Amino acid sequence: MDAQKDKAARQAETNKKKEEEASKEPKIELSVSSDKMEASIRVHPAMEGQTVSVDKIMEFLKANGIVYGILEGIVRDFCDNKKYFLDLVCTRGLPPVDEKDGKLEYLFKKEQNYMPTEREDGTVDYRDLGIVQNVKKGDALCRIIPPEPGKDGIDVYGNAVKYRQGKLPSFPQGKNTAVSKDGLTLFADADGCIEYKHAALNVNEVFTVRGDVDSSSGNIDFLGTVVIQGDVLEGFSVKAGGDINVRGMVEGALLEAGGDIAISCGMNGMSRGRLAAKGSISAQYIENTTVECGGDIRSDVIFNSTVKAGNSILVHGRKGMLAGGRCQAGRSIIAKNIGSSGSRTDVLIVSGVLEGLLSGRTEKDVNSAQGTLKEEEKNLQTLNAQIETIFLFLKKNPRSLKAKNLLRNADSQKKLAESRIQYLKSEITAIGEPKEDGLSALDFKIAALHVAYAGTKMTIGSYTETLSTDYSATKFYADKEHIVSSPVQPDDRI
Repeated sequence: MDAQKDKAARQAETNKKKEEEASKEPKIELSVSSDKMEASIRVHPAMEGQTVSVDKIMEFLKANGIVYGILEGIVRDFCDNKKYFLDLVCTRGLPPVDEKDGKLEYLFKKEQNYMPTEREDGTVDYRDLGIVQNVKKGDALCRIIPPEPGKDGIDVYGNAVKYRQGKLPSFPQGKNTAVSKDGLTLFADADGCIEYKHAALNVNEVFTVRGDVDSSSGNIDFLGTVVIQGDVLEGFSVKAGGDINVRGMVEGALLEAGGDIAISCGMNGMSRGRLAAKGSISAQYIENTTVECGGDIRSDVIFNSTVKAGNSILVHGRKGMLAGGRCQAGRSIIAKNIGSSGSRTDVLIVSGVLEGLLSGRTEKDVNSAQGTLKEEEKNLQTLNAQIETIFLFLKKNPRSLKAKNLLRNADSQKKLAESRIQYLKSEITAIGEPKEDGLSALDFKIAALHVAYAGTKMTIGSYTETLSTDYSATKFYADKEHIVSSPVQPDDRI
C-alpha cells in the first residue's frame, strides 16, 4: 500500500515537472545591425521538441519595436521547419537612394587632334586644322548637370533614413569667363578663343601663333587679334576680327583683318597673295600682292602690286619706292620715288569729296540735300502709315470705291517719294560727305619727294595724265580744269 502511494507521488511529481517545463517560454534573442537596416533572431527552445509559432515571433518583434520590413514568408518557413539552429534574418529596412554627384558637361573640345577638315566632295583640306575655337561673349562654355533627386530609406524601427546628397562639381573658371546666376552655366565674358590648360578655362582676346602659320598650325580664323611670331607661308590664310600682327614675313598668303595689319618684314604675294583690312596696313615691303584697306597703307617699297587705300598710301623709309602695278587712294599718295624706267605705274586719287570740291559743290549743298532727304523719308513714313490704314478699312469694306481711289493715289505718291529719296542719296554720294577739317583740292595729291618717273600714269578725280618726262620733288593735284604740279613743300613730306 505504501509502495503504491510512493509510486503515485513520484508520478505526480514527474507530471508536475513536465507541466512546468511545457509551460516555459522559448528564449528568443534579437540582434540589430549597426545601421538599423537589418534584424535577426535566434530561438532557444526551453525543452526538446518545443515549437515556436509565427505569431510568437511577430509578437516578440513588435514588442522590441521592429515594425518595418518583416520577412513574414521567411519567418513562417523557419517556424514550420524548426530551423532553430540558424540565425534568422527576419527583417530588412529600405535602403535610401543616394544622389549621384553632379557632372560637368564641356561644350567645347577639351582635346584637339588637329585633324584636317573633310570637304563636301570627300576630299581633305590639310590647311584647315581647326586650331582656333572661337566663342562670342555670352556663349556657354560648360554646364553642370545636377544629380537626380535621391530618396529617403526606412530602417527596421520605421524611422526615415536620409539619403546622401550629391556633390556639385566646380567650374574651371579662368580669364574672361563668368558663372550664370543659377550657378549651373559658365559663359564667355568676351569675344575670343578658348584656351584649356591645367584645368583652367580661359577666353583669350589675343590668339598667338608661337611659330609659323604652316601645315603644323593650318589656317587661322579668329574673332579677335592674331599675333604670329613667325612667318605666314604660301597658300595659308589668317583671318581676324581684330588686328593681325606678323613678326616675320608673308608669302603668297591671304590675310584679312577687321582692324589693322602689321607685317614686320613684308610680303611677297607671288601674284596670288592678298591683304585686306578695315583699318590700316603696314609692311616693310609689298610685292606682287593685292592690297585693300579702309585707312592708310605704309611701306618702304610697293612693287608690282594692286593697292587700294581708303585714305592715303605712304611709301617711306630708305628706298621709298612705288613702282609697277596700280595704286589707288582716297586722299593722297606720297612716296620718295614713283614709277621707274622699266615699269608702268598707275597712281589714282578717287574721292567723292574731291569730285564735290572740283565741281564747286560745297558742304552747304550737302547739308541742304541731307535736309531734303530727311523730309522725304518722313513723308514716306507718313504715306506707309496711310496705306496701312486704308488696307485695314478695305478689309472691312471691300466695295468702297473711295477707299480704293485713296489707295491708288497713296501708292502713286509713295513711288514718287521713293524715287526722290534714291535721287537725293545718289546726289549726296556724288557731292561727298561734309568734312569738319576744311579739306581743299590741294589735300588730294600725289607727291614724289625725289623723282616721279616718265611713263607714270596719274589720275586725280576725273582727270588723267601720263608723265612724259621725269619730275623731281614734285606734287600733283587737280584744279577745276586739269592736273597741275608744283614743288614739294615741307608739309607734303611724310
